[in-house]
Amino acid sequence: MNEAIVSHDSDKRDPKQLVAQGYDQVADAYAQLEHTATWPRMRWLEKLLALLPARAAILDLGCGSGDPADIALAHQHHVTGVDISEAQIRKARQNVPSGTFLHADLGSVAFLPGSFDAVVSFYTLEHLPREEHAAIFGRIATWLKPGGYLLLGTEAAESAGSVGTWLGAPMFFSSYDSATVQHFIRVAGMVLQETAIEHQREQDHEIAYLWILAQKA
Repeated sequence: MNEAIVSHDSDKRDPKQLVAQGYDQVADAYAQLEHTATWPRMRWLEKLLALLPARAAILDLGCGSGDPADIALAHQHHVTGVDISEAQIRKARQNVPSGTFLHADLGSVAFLPGSFDAVVSFYTLEHLPREEHAAIFGRIATWLKPGGYLLLGTEAAESAGSVGTWLGAPMFFSSYDSATVQHFIRVAGMVLQETAIEHQREQDHEIAYLWILAQKA
C-alpha cells in the first residue's frame, strides 16, 4: 500500500500513533482507491465465503471503513472489526450497522479462545512493527475455532520499518518476506491452503501483495 512514499527511515515517532493519525487523515482518500481499480481482495474473499458455515463469526483485523469486505461478509455472517483509526471505525459503523466495530490496536486486542470461524486481515499487517507479527499469528490461531480459517493480504516486501508520506499523510510500514510470513503461520498451528503473490494498482503504482488462505489444524 506504499504508493507515492517518500521514505524517512530515521523517523522515530511512535509507529502506531502515526498509523492511527494517518488513517484518520486519509480516510476519505483511501476509500476511493479500491473503487478506481480492480483489486484481488474480493476475489480472495469469495474463496473464503465458499468454505464458511452459515452465520459464521468473522473477525476483521484492520477493518478500515468496512467497505467493501465487511459489507459483503455481513450479508450472511456476523462481523467483528478492529481498527486503530477512530475515523475508520466511525465509517465502518455507518457502512455495516449489523457489525461490531472496536477502536483498538490489533497488536493488543484480546478475544476468548475459539471465538471465530474465520479471521481476515487486508493491507494491515505491514502497518505494525514486524517484531509483533509472529505473536499476532499465534493469537489469531487461539481465537479461531478448530478448522477455522485465516485469510491474509499483506505487502510482499522486506522492510525493517520506515515512515513515508502516503496519500499526503505520514505512514509507517514494516514487513517480512513471504517465506517468513508463511513460516510464522505454520508455527502458529495453521496449515497453508493457498498462497500467491498478486499485484494491484494503486493510483499510478503496481504493488505486490502476498495472499494466504490457511486453516487451523
